Amino acid sequence: MKLPGSKSDIIRSQTLAVSPVGGSAGGREGKAVLLLDEFERQAAYYNIACAQCEMGNISLAVFNLRKSFDNGFDNYATVKVDPNLRNLVDVPEFNALMEEYDSKGIFKNPFNLFGKK
Repeated sequence: MKLPGSKSDIIRSQTLAVSPVGGSAGGREGKAVLLLDEFERQAAYYNIACAQCEMGNISLAVFNLRKSFDNGFDNYATVKVDPNLRNLVDVPEFNALMEEYDSKGIFKNPFNLFGKK
């Protein structure tokens, strides 16, 4: 399947360890493939997390959300208000994940930004 931003590449694999003719390196085979770029991987894992959450598979949702973060997704504000992830709000694993990746926490309560008075 070709998605916007997909890049093509060629994966080469060795078919024989030693050539049957002359003892040189064996034959090689090239296969054209389509690979996802980093943004497509982020979006794929994020969307899988949303779908898993909607289906009630909370642990799989958190797992795929972590994979999305690991691949560079960093729009934590969106994660916190996404209606597809609303079932994660009170889940300890989700809150620990958000603490781990969004440790700044500046925007949790903007009124604490300048200290309490």
